[in-house]
Amino acid sequence: MRSRWRLIAGAVACGLLVATACSSSPERTSVPAPADADLESTLSPGGGTTSAAAPTPATETAVPSVDPVGGRGLIAASGPTGLRFLRSDGSEVFAVAADQVVTQPTWSRDGSRLAATLLDPNRGEAWVIVVDVTTWDVTTAKASRPYFFYTWSYDGSRLAALGPSPTGGTAADILDGTGAPASSVSLISQSLFVAWEPGGDRLLLHAGHGLLLVDDVDAPDSHRDFGPVGFDFQAPAWVPGTGDFLYVDSYAQAPIGTEPEALVDRSATTTPQLLRRSADSGEITELGPAGAFTLMAVHPTGDRAAISVAELEPAAAGGSLEAAVLEAGQSAQAEPSVGAGSVQIVDLATAERRTVLDRIGLWLEWSPDGERLLIGTSASDDRESVGLAWYIWDGNELSELALFAPTATFFRDYVQFADQYTEAPRLWSPDSTAIAFGAQTADYAVSAVAQVEGSGGVTALGLADVSFWSPVAVDPPPVRPG
Repeated sequence: MRSRWRLIAGAVACGLLVATACSSSPERTSVPAPADADLESTLSPGGGTTSAAAPTPATETAVPSVDPVGGRGLIAASGPTGLRFLRSDGSEVFAVAADQVVTQPTWSRDGSRLAATLLDPNRGEAWVIVVDVTTWDVTTAKASRPYFFYTWSYDGSRLAALGPSPTGGTAADILDGTGAPASSVSLISQSLFVAWEPGGDRLLLHAGHGLLLVDDVDAPDSHRDFGPVGFDFQAPAWVPGTGDFLYVDSYAQAPIGTEPEALVDRSATTTPQLLRRSADSGEITELGPAGAFTLMAVHPTGDRAAISVAELEPAAAGGSLEAAVLEAGQSAQAEPSVGAGSVQIVDLATAERRTVLDRIGLWLEWSPDGERLLIGTSASDDRESVGLAWYIWDGNELSELALFAPTATFFRDYVQFADQYTEAPRLWSPDSTAIAFGAQTADYAVSAVAQVEGSGGVTALGLADVSFWSPVAVDPPPVRPG
């Protein structure tokens, strides 16, 4: 995946390639922290970060003493000290690979399994690990590449895994439920973002500037091409209960085969548009203007979507960022001013909109019950600030939940690609009462939990770069392995 704030000149001519997966060296990205870190006084923006030595094995497995917080199910917390499964009161249920780096913890949609990437920095190797939380069985499979994103199919039989391509860009592999390859084919593009059809087995890909649909994921080289759409969004979003999906078009619905020069011209004179398209008939419904860096999160009922639209300053030529970059003929970086933009709710039947926040949303995620929208945004207009803020919109009012400094890993590898990660439930507890996330104290990276209601505030559950809640309330075996 590419940085949200970058476009590479010439990318408009990039197509989808088919290749065989290969290995690439993993990278250690963050610093571990002791489990008893106190968030009450240090979990705030601008707190700064300092290095800390790796904890002793005793510290790594310590269970913090904290009050229970809202929410049920298990929290998967990962980082340089392995993978831990926690209850919402901070008690550790199970741990894997405590002396190794574990990244990308990803729950299956029924909450029964979790996939992750295990990295061995000393040997430069990577594995896919799958933990069955109903039995605590752990399977491992040698990874073709150090995957930096997973998403489970709805029936749990397949994983779409993204990782670095040896030729540059991103490669997509299809894995089975144990993490082993299910196909010998890899799809490669300059950038790749994916979305599984809700309740189905079709996979939608935003590959480079194009949009593709894979009907049979075990034969991903056979796919349908919806044509060029541009770069003003990352992951497309399916509309539950339909065969439709949302995306942003920057080329005025250019037909397949349009020459790159013509696409540049279209982008320079077109305002990006939010579109709804049927995967079956191809019928397109226009939902109004979008903009650069558009995020999308469709409500569980499929009747509305939250979108974040950023504004460029100074404005790019025409309506989209890529027009200015591609016309310049060289690599460029363009950023919106901090906070310039808004979060809106779009009615998917009428295209009517309601603005709920006059600031860019960096993370949009609906609660499982659909009653609340979690919005992550910058806590300050200062571009140098490291602080973020969580807001909750309940359908009528917007309230601030917490101010915090994200861990470097959570911000760099997850927040910048939020619409890809929220393709599946991530931060919300399964009963919609709390959220889990990676936070940086003055010294330490920790797993943090914030209650949506009440006075519980934010609680630290111990060492972690990132932490994600199980999408349903699982009831794992009560035995805690030694």
